[in-house]
Amino acid sequence: MLRIIKALLGIALIMVGPMLIVITVDDTVFLKNILLRIIGGLCVLLGVHLLHRQFHPNSYTSKPTSSK
Repeated sequence: MLRIIKALLGIALIMVGPMLIVITVDDTVFLKNILLRIIGGLCVLLGVHLLHRQFHPNSYTSKPTSSK
């Protein structure tokens, strides 16, 4: 059940991220535009990370090192 919730959260973040990137407020609020684009980019990256971690969990496990 938790896996499904994380997958849905990842999909939602991927869908919301581009909307935040595209939103443009009035040109006088330049700092707010930059902040929205940064938050949108981070949402997309976080969503991709969540989904990748859900469907490829073996790439996140540490492999034992051999000591010789």
